[in-house]
This record gives sequence, structure tokens and C-alpha cells, in this order.
Amino acid sequence: MKNKFLTLIVCLTALAFTNCSSDDDITNPTTTTPTPASSGGIIDPTVGGFNQPNRVYFDLSTGEEVAVQRDTWELAVYNGSENRVYLNNSLLVSAAELSGITDITSVTETTELSAPLTLNTIDQTYSPITATVTTVEELIEGLPVNYFQYGNLEEGISFTDSKEGELTGTAFGEISTTDSENNVYIVNLGNQIPTEDNGGLNHIGDARGFMKVRILSDGNTYTIQYAELSNTTDFSEITVTKDSSYNLTAVSLTNGQIIDTEPMSSDWDLDLGGVFSYYGSQGIDAGLTYSDYTLHNTLSGVGLYQIDVEDDTTPTYTNFSFSDINEVNLVFDNRAHIGSGWRNVDYLTGETSVTANRYYIIKDTDANYYKLRFTAVESETGERGNPQFQYELLEE
Repeated sequence: MKNKFLTLIVCLTALAFTNCSSDDDITNPTTTTPTPASSGGIIDPTVGGFNQPNRVYFDLSTGEEVAVQRDTWELAVYNGSENRVYLNNSLLVSAAELSGITDITSVTETTELSAPLTLNTIDQTYSPITATVTTVEELIEGLPVNYFQYGNLEEGISFTDSKEGELTGTAFGEISTTDSENNVYIVNLGNQIPTEDNGGLNHIGDARGFMKVRILSDGNTYTIQYAELSNTTDFSEITVTKDSSYNLTAVSLTNGQIIDTEPMSSDWDLDLGGVFSYYGSQGIDAGLTYSDYTLHNTLSGVGLYQIDVEDDTTPTYTNFSFSDINEVNLVFDNRAHIGSGWRNVDYLTGETSVTANRYYIIKDTDANYYKLRFTAVESETGERGNPQFQYELLEE
């Protein structure tokens, strides 16, 4: 009561100079003006040059990029309702499940598989052959991502995530909330980023080795158990709590840490990863590796489609306007729709160029529409890993 009386006296005293409110505990509402979407620009993402060391996440609406060195992590766990694990495709990471084996300390190179695997590969003359695998040692011979990688697409056996990036296309099966249902995996840690500039593209270095990994989940957190193949006494653990602000949370098995990689799920649209790998068909089934690769954020609803100007009935990049957008054409289920198709490589001369008369229409995480075209694949001195693109906001 005394404090209220004192407040009244102060208010009356100051009345000639100002207003006094009795709503001392109520915060006046403030109005925030939304930041307008970027109108576009000419962008030189920092992929990093001849060895393409970085993945570059780009937000079209803000014009901001986040560059992450691609050898800082191997696995990333999904933060959505399903319990999924993605591999670092830019580092050529791969993984194989040891069916029926749940004791991580029991696994060594001499461990026998619960059942033999008949897998496809090629011989030194690049002719298709089959390999029968009965032990971990035999399995890891065909686990690295290269033309000789093991797999069997007809039987659904692939040791990489799918090119398209859908949740059901991961090399790791869905992680069960029943611990006894989660098997051990052998993880090929991929390849180092080479540092030697040999005058051309050089993005695949020495092999980084293998680890054994078992992942558990209670639906809200992941427990990642991992160890060297020779360790039969114990293992290390990393615990990751799901964070719905991000698509994925990355971990480094070599450093035993959670790593900041992707921005928040709503804060990026394109992943200009440079290097990309997967097991697929290119005449023969094999582990394939690409450079100059671009992905889009399908896990957060980004869609895009490609336009090739082949005649006068198709608008050029310059002439394309908002009214020309065809929503039906937007691709939301294939992160690799751009892929490496934006550039051409002459394998006889080694010359690389931007694919002529090709551009893309993108609906970003903020539901803004942009047109985008690549304008360079090399630096002015001819060094790969220096892409450039131009993009413009499309408005009604």
C-alpha cells in the first residue's frame, strides 16, 4: 500500500511534464518489419578450388552462405520423427550392416557374417562379376566408394545413401527404439582431402580407414557407439539429442564430437558440395564420385525444376517471369536434380564449361520463387572448384 501511494504522488508531480501509466507491468507491443527477400545477385560460393574442400550451404532469400570443410564429419542423424542416419557423401563415406550381430566388442576383421552375401562388382577389365563375402575382412575389400565397390541393386543392397536423398534410401536402416534390434555396422570413413595442387582437379585423397558403429535411439536421442575394428574390450559413445530446428546433426567419429555443419533447416536452400558420391548405375553398377555437384534442401520442402531453352517457344533466362512458373514441374523428392548437369566436361580435352541455355526455377524454404543459372565452373585462371551462379527473385 505504501509503495502504491508513493507511486501516485510521483505520477501527480510529473503530470505537467508527461503521462503516467498504471500499467507498469505490461509491455507495450512492438511491430517488427519482415526482412524483404533478397532480389538476387551474382554469387561465388567458396567451394575452395582444385580439391573442392568445402560444402557450401546457401540461403536464396538472405543471400548468405555457410561453408563447412567436408572432412569434419562422417555421419549425421535425422532430427525428424523417424530415426535415420545419413552418410557424408562428399567424403565418400559408406556403411554395411552386419545382420544379426549386436555386440560391437565382438566384431573384428575375422568375424564371420551370419550368412554369406553374393554381391556384384567388376574385375580389372571392368567386366561384371560376382563376389561371395563371408567375413568382415572380405566385406571391407568392397566397401570403399569406387568402381569396384560391392552392391546388388536388384536385391536392394547398397552401401551408400541413395542419390535422391529420401529417408528410406539410407545405407543405415531405420534405428529401432528396441536396442536388441540394432545391428553393428562397418563404416568406411571415406577419403582425405588432398592438399597437392597438381594443376587439375584433385579431390580424392588417401583412405581414412574403417570403424565399427552401432546406433541406438529412444526416439528423442541417439546413442552412437563406435570403436576401431581391432578393439575388443570397449567402445566410445556420442549422445545426440534431436533438435527440430535442424534437418540433421553431424558427428565426427575420428574426433568424438558433435559438429556444426548444416544451418538451421529453414536457413538454406542449396548445398554446393562440390564432391558427391553414391552407388548407382552408369552402364554398370558401381560406386560413383562426382565433382561440381549441387543439391537442394528437399528435407525442408525446397523444390526446383530445370529449363532447357531449345527453341523460341521456351522463355530464356532473361525473359522468364513469375507468370511462367509451372508448379507441377517442381521436384521435391530428388535432392540431386541439379547434380552435375549444370556443367559439361570434355573428357578428351579436359575442358569444362557451363551447360548452355540451361537454368532452374526454385521455390525456397520461405516460399519465394527464384530463377537461377550457373555462369562459371572455373576461376579466371582455369581452376576447378570455383563455380559462379546468378539468381533473381520472381515476383507477381
